[in-house]
Amino acid sequence: MFTKAALNIIEQAISDQGILASSEKKDNYARVWSRDSMMTGITGILIKNQMIIDGLEKSIKTLANHQAENGQIPSNVYGDKASYGTLVGRTDATIWWIIGACEYMIYTKDESLKETLKDKIYKAFSCLKTWEFNQRGLLYSPLGGNWADEYVTSGYVLYDNVLRYWALKNAAEVYQDEKLKSLAETTKKLIENNFRKNNSDEPKYHPTAYQKANEKPFLWASLNANGYDERFDLAGNALAILLGFDLDLDAFTQFLEKLSEEFQHWMLPVFYPIIFPKDADWNLLENNYSYDFKNEPYQFHNGGSWPIYLGWLCLGLKKRGYNEIPEKIVRQYEELLSEKGASFKEYYSTDKLIPSGTDQLCFSASGYLLMKI
Repeated sequence: MFTKAALNIIEQAISDQGILASSEKKDNYARVWSRDSMMTGITGILIKNQMIIDGLEKSIKTLANHQAENGQIPSNVYGDKASYGTLVGRTDATIWWIIGACEYMIYTKDESLKETLKDKIYKAFSCLKTWEFNQRGLLYSPLGGNWADEYVTSGYVLYDNVLRYWALKNAAEVYQDEKLKSLAETTKKLIENNFRKNNSDEPKYHPTAYQKANEKPFLWASLNANGYDERFDLAGNALAILLGFDLDLDAFTQFLEKLSEEFQHWMLPVFYPIIFPKDADWNLLENNYSYDFKNEPYQFHNGGSWPIYLGWLCLGLKKRGYNEIPEKIVRQYEELLSEKGASFKEYYSTDKLIPSGTDQLCFSASGYLLMKI
């Protein structure tokens, strides 16, 4: 029942330029966003929906046509105008575009597009290389520099670096490039070596901070010059699991069970723990927004539950042979869609499970479809 509704949401958002974030004309959602259109398009590939796949092709070309001189891909495009970020640039926009373009070419075997995009893809990688800043292998993102653009993570962010690994791996396959393949493997090892406690003798990015960090059943959210942010980043961990990163999945799933018990539902928070006004990080939240403040406790990035990343989590866990938690998550989400409306809102508050944010969001519709694969 909800599968058809989810597909309708996405199909209504497909324009001549590509897949819009939402067909609802609110704020700036009626645009071709790199991360939204690529995730939705990849979902279309996974479920073999030709209309969505065609929308992905349009999105790839629209974003490529607005590539900046330094190789950066726009965060979003509207008409003939491109935005690369307002307060700061969006590192993940460039990476998602590479991932989506390569997923499309792997699926369609489109040799013409492969040649057309080759220079643009390598130029985008060149841009990402400059964002290391220290030439040591991990991508550095500014505060507000990715999808969680009003949140507190910055520096060597798990999510962005896992995405970069995916992009390198995909492009190495498309262009049969051994150098990119080697870079992908190096990036994966760097993440596994620096975002969790391990027995590796490899040198650490920040040895002092690493020694002080606490062991967790998940990969830490980010590393900065002032140490680790040991928060749970659901999106970064979900993608790492999907892509086969070395993680103790028994311990990880036990953590998810405890998290569910704490919140008394399976709409898990995208970041945890929640930041409250009394906490030191609150000052990083309260002025970091473009339209209005959304990050009250349990809301938006500050502990809100995002179906898109729950979808990637379910897909990743099932790929690794863990089916029980994905079944619980999709059952919970379907209950909420039945009880509180199936318009695929942006996120749910995790205290009262109130659907919030933008309506008819391709992000959320795609999340549901990913849960059902």
